[in-house]
Amino acid sequence: MRIDLTALADADREAVHGAWADARAADDGIPDAEVRPAPSDPPEQMLSQLSSAVTQAAIGARRGSSWMLHAGGVAAPDGGVVALVGPSGAGKTTATRRLARTWGYVSDETVGIDDDGRVHAYRKPLSVITPGHAVKLQHSPASLGLHRLPDAPLHLRRVVLLDRDERHRGARLVPVEPAGALIALAPHSSALAAMPHPLTTVSRLLADTRGLWRAEYAEARDLEELIGGLLSSADGDDEPAPLTPTDPPRERVDSARSPVVPAASAESRFRRAPAVETLPFPPDRLAVLTASGDGAGLLHLLAGAAPALWHAADAATREDLIRAVADGPDRQDAHDAIDGILDQLVEAGLLTVA
Repeated sequence: MRIDLTALADADREAVHGAWADARAADDGIPDAEVRPAPSDPPEQMLSQLSSAVTQAAIGARRGSSWMLHAGGVAAPDGGVVALVGPSGAGKTTATRRLARTWGYVSDETVGIDDDGRVHAYRKPLSVITPGHAVKLQHSPASLGLHRLPDAPLHLRRVVLLDRDERHRGARLVPVEPAGALIALAPHSSALAAMPHPLTTVSRLLADTRGLWRAEYAEARDLEELIGGLLSSADGDDEPAPLTPTDPPRERVDSARSPVVPAASAESRFRRAPAVETLPFPPDRLAVLTASGDGAGLLHLLAGAAPALWHAADAATREDLIRAVADGPDRQDAHDAIDGILDQLVEAGLLTVA
């Protein structure tokens, strides 16, 4: 990335240099992209807009080559990185800022992960809400007393989903089962559908790092011991206390809706819509990732009869699909339920009917 400062006055240039000092590259190689900030009054507005513009350009430059997580990150001396995932307002910057007083600051916004687990640091200024200012102020990591990166190469050690709630007492790590982990992380993954084999890649990276864990906590200080335990142990040496995996949030397709598919003619054919990738999960679930125009994609977790119906929809009639999943003495009783599932699959854009 290159920031072109030619349009700025000297004072604004100095402000940019100060805010971005810790993100400067070690060499002057060819940049992947360039951002040109425009002057604004007050200068804080320019710095805030620049932070967003550089972040979007950096994500775009890594599109299709790295798993770009909307996450903060901190690193141990051996290069092991814990990624702290969450939407805007989830407390990523606050948590990262507190943890990075002890551990290396990787990012408070975006963590890029290659398919071999290598992590790309993005040591942008931290965006801090400050009373009396209309925009978040941009502070360099050094100005906040945050630690430098270790000399060791960075690699993924854990992925943690932040769950901050004042009702939590203390802090604990709760495992998220594999299918639920994909559903939970997809909204926080930039251009997921543009990655090669995205579901397989993300699932393998999670498996290699002991899966996704949800951090339940009330205040950022509660995370210090919890995340510190993950960072202070070598890869494979630490293991959080065993807990029952959480029941994941699901983009589930079932028969809860009133059916509308029976209005289709007997000659209507159901076909699978194009999918970027599918991945089965026991006992009878199927993750289906479809593409959107911006590459973000939409991930659905099919359960019950939905996976079998989706697989069978190869120019199939309604009767073909009913036979595929309900061939037996109870076939007639299953018609309404199957029609409801087909309705939802069509509505979700996973099947087409014509």
